[in-house]
Amino acid sequence: MHKICKKIGIAQRNRRLGWLLLAPALLAFGVSYLLPFAIALVRSFFRGMGGEFAGLENYADLLRNQTFQLALRNLLLLWCFVLPLNLVAGFLLALLCHRSPWQKHRLLFFLPAVLPAAATVSIVYDCLGSFSAEGWLPFGGAGWANGPAAGFVFALLVLWKGLGYTVLVLTAALSSLPVEYTQAAQVEGAAFGAIVRRIYLPLLRPAFALCALLAVYNAFRCFREALMLGGTHPTGSLYSLQHFLQNNFTNMNFARLEAACVLLIAVPALAGVALLAQMTRQRRRKEG
Repeated sequence: MHKICKKIGIAQRNRRLGWLLLAPALLAFGVSYLLPFAIALVRSFFRGMGGEFAGLENYADLLRNQTFQLALRNLLLLWCFVLPLNLVAGFLLALLCHRSPWQKHRLLFFLPAVLPAAATVSIVYDCLGSFSAEGWLPFGGAGWANGPAAGFVFALLVLWKGLGYTVLVLTAALSSLPVEYTQAAQVEGAAFGAIVRRIYLPLLRPAFALCALLAVYNAFRCFREALMLGGTHPTGSLYSLQHFLQNNFTNMNFARLEAACVLLIAVPALAGVALLAQMTRQRRRKEG
């Protein structure tokens, strides 16, 4: 009994020590993120910079705004294009790297992610052409960034810059799988395609979820490339939520800006909490 009480006391002391060590990071997170979000949430219910209460008027005005609808539609189209291709291409490349004796070559796929935005945009201009010059590829041409092709090129750029994360994560996940599963399947005469469908894909679901989150985040992170390609007021296919936020900040439309920020933070946060809760329930169901 004494040993059990001693173990419980040690566990409680370690837990208190952990919270104590985590306290500075929690304080910095609260001051840097939670406090500004709370201020924006409160101010989003008032009209302009004054003290007149507006209720949900700012949110209704935001949802009726055509430029916000355009930016939201472009973001959804970007996700629909990039997310499936990122996961499929990343998984195929991860399989290739996993079965290759030169696994370190997978780091080459991560190179576009660490390139500066100016370098990647310069590569695009060299390939497709800039506003005044032709590129070395047969398609594209001068002035393509002002047309509907700009959104497609930007989607390819986002896919290119985010593919390395998926390859690295899935390659590491494949390397961590128990080899006994694959060996047992091979002994039973299972083909490689069956091993992929019955062993790799079910066991890699958490890794695929992480890669999907990284791909979604990377779509937001590539705003500098979109800004360099089309400027602050780009063509419709290239207009993004970051353009909308920046232009409203420049025009000092703070009420609409605060409402947009609250929606853009609260909706993904609630979706992430719901996804985490679902994954926790599934894990407990399996353990039970």
